[in-house]
Amino acid sequence: MGFISTDLISQIREQTDITSIIGSYVRLVSSGNSYKALCPFHKEKTASFHVIPDKQIYHCFGCGKGGDVFSFIMEAEHLAFPEAVKFLASKCGVTIPENQDHQDTRKSQQYVFLDRAASFFQNCLKESQANHARAYIDKRALSDDTVKKFRIGYSPNSWDSLIKHLAKNEEDFKILEESGLIKSKNEGESYYDVFRNRLMIPILDIHGRVVAFGGRVLSEEDEPKYLNSSETETFNKRRMLFNLREAIPLIRRQNSVIIVEGYLDAISLWQSGIKNVVATLGTAISAEQIHILARNCEVLYLCYDADTAGQRATIRAISMQKDAPVNARIVAFDNPEDDPDTFIRREGPENFKKLLDNAKDIYTFLIENRTRGLSSPLEIPVKEKLIQEFKELVPAIHSSIARSEVIRKISKLLDMDSNVLEKELTGKEQIQEKAVKPGKNLISPRLNAEIQRQEWVLKHLLEKPNRFESVRSLLGPSAFSDTDLRKIFEAMSFQQQASDYSLRPAEILSSLDDPALASRLSELITTLEDRPDEPFMDCVKGLVKNHFEFELKEIQEEISKAESQEDYLMVARLSQQQIDLKRKIDMLY
Repeated sequence: MGFISTDLISQIREQTDITSIIGSYVRLVSSGNSYKALCPFHKEKTASFHVIPDKQIYHCFGCGKGGDVFSFIMEAEHLAFPEAVKFLASKCGVTIPENQDHQDTRKSQQYVFLDRAASFFQNCLKESQANHARAYIDKRALSDDTVKKFRIGYSPNSWDSLIKHLAKNEEDFKILEESGLIKSKNEGESYYDVFRNRLMIPILDIHGRVVAFGGRVLSEEDEPKYLNSSETETFNKRRMLFNLREAIPLIRRQNSVIIVEGYLDAISLWQSGIKNVVATLGTAISAEQIHILARNCEVLYLCYDADTAGQRATIRAISMQKDAPVNARIVAFDNPEDDPDTFIRREGPENFKKLLDNAKDIYTFLIENRTRGLSSPLEIPVKEKLIQEFKELVPAIHSSIARSEVIRKISKLLDMDSNVLEKELTGKEQIQEKAVKPGKNLISPRLNAEIQRQEWVLKHLLEKPNRFESVRSLLGPSAFSDTDLRKIFEAMSFQQQASDYSLRPAEILSSLDDPALASRLSELITTLEDRPDEPFMDCVKGLVKNHFEFELKEIQEEISKAESQEDYLMVARLSQQQIDLKRKIDMLY
């Protein structure tokens, strides 16, 4: 993409609803004239991420990141500024002129080839060579509408069918390889299809673009059972979830999500009307995936297979979720042969919903899992071993209510006094150590009275840019002792003059190249309601007076130095400057 005019950028910004854009990534909750959410850029348990719709900006008080809608997309999608402009232009219907879009990025080309591959696999499913694939679909009781909805297809049992269909030149081979669809052999002399004789399930990102594939075997002798695309520029399996795009509205509406292992489990539940469901891209859920879900709902149902591998995956998932602000619950199947797909096809959606209603909290699940098969009364060595295992569990419980309840359950199980058990599990010394451990320094420069005054002047000018003219002759950059605030004032002053004396906070933010500076400004805008008691002009005069007094102090030091050197001509010159400054201070009031 070539040069992008400021007018075009302003048009895209004005036609973009920042709340709608950011709301597609996190669950926003109304809070006065703004919205709050868990930050999408760092892990947190208490919402510190704010969106201010009328200013078209966002700011996180936890990690400090802030900016306008362009900077959000750049951060969330890992895009350069031109790509973010194009991304938002497509969202709001603004057309970028041809001479400003000379060539698609490599990433865009990969999206095109991945989508073409999905269409190719869909068409192959309709051919006679895919009879066994369609028979498998019938066996799994998937309807034609479901197959079409999820763009399910078939990869032919051939080493080069996709290559022959899509690769026309050497550049196409490179893009297909970068997309994870083909691999090279003999150091690039020839290529072969990655997916062969498999049921093909496209994996879409949150924007509905095909980014990867999951291929399910159709012959028992083939391995592995599921073959996923390798990670590419478009596909990071730790940060994506199958069916998230379709499920996200239901997840937010029901404030819960069902997490399953396999793509077909998710598809089967969706077809049966259970639509707030996603699948991990492999059995092990990642911390990133859990935090993505935690930003959109409060309840996580872990619904893995009832076999040994599924139970191990459940325990791994529990260890991953402990730092996320969610209520994780375990959906258990009585039949060890069951998985979500087989259960819902046999028992129906209503009985599956009963499983959700009876889902166990993670602590009850872990206690039962670690004590299964033990007979009462427990011998002392068994109790000691269990206490050592539970020492990992109890301190990780952040809620004092949940911790107390878990200790009560364990004490009943072990037939021990709950107070003795609590001391053993939590450790008195550990609690004391935690109490005296120095915390993160949360003191903000805003607590300094002089800095707060400087910030308030900038806030007032952001709210009432027409006041700029009344203070321009009085207030200059040098009045701001804080370097960042001085640079922000300069940027505001420039934008105000360049935009016919209007000030748009989002445009000022986009003009700042320094992320730390943008974070400082977005925090100022987010806290516009914080203001000192003194009136605006008193604040301005106070800033100027402080600056003059600082200059007087410096001049006095120079006078003392000149006197020691008997440079009386310099003393006279500096003394006159001192008098002029004192007169300026007197004229302020």
